[in-house]
Order: sequence, then C-alpha cells, then structure tokens
Amino acid sequence: MGTLIIHSILTTAGIYLLLGFIFSTAFLLAGIEKTDEGAHGSGPGFRIMILPGCIVFWPLLLKKWLNAANARTQKKQDP
Repeated sequence: MGTLIIHSILTTAGIYLLLGFIFSTAFLLAGIEKTDEGAHGSGPGFRIMILPGCIVFWPLLLKKWLNAANARTQKKQDP
C-alpha cells in the first residue's frame, strides 16, 4: 500500500515536471518577452538560468502569459 502511494506521488511529480519543461521551452522562446518587458532582448544565458524556475512555476507563468495575451486583445479591440 505504501509503495503504491509513493509511486503515485512520484508519477504525478514526474508528469508535472514534464509538462513544466514542455511549457518552459515555448515560454522562453516566445512568451517571456510578452509577459516581462525587462526580459526583452535577453540572451540565452539568462533564459537557461531561469529555466528551473519556469519548470517549477509553470502554472503561474501560464496564467500570466494568458493574461498578457488577453490584455493585448482587449487593447486592440478598444478604439
């Protein structure tokens, strides 16, 4: 029983981290400059340095990216 719980926790953590890695790849290539003006023009060294944080905090960054996209859409629709 204990082994099943541990296996479930590790599988869930692995899936979470895999999704974080996939998201982080797209975010660091396209989304970071849309969500943070300070990252505009940043080099690959900076992006590699923040990769672990992006992997762990991917749900928060996804929400921020979506909010930035919604704000741009709203801004384009307003006259």
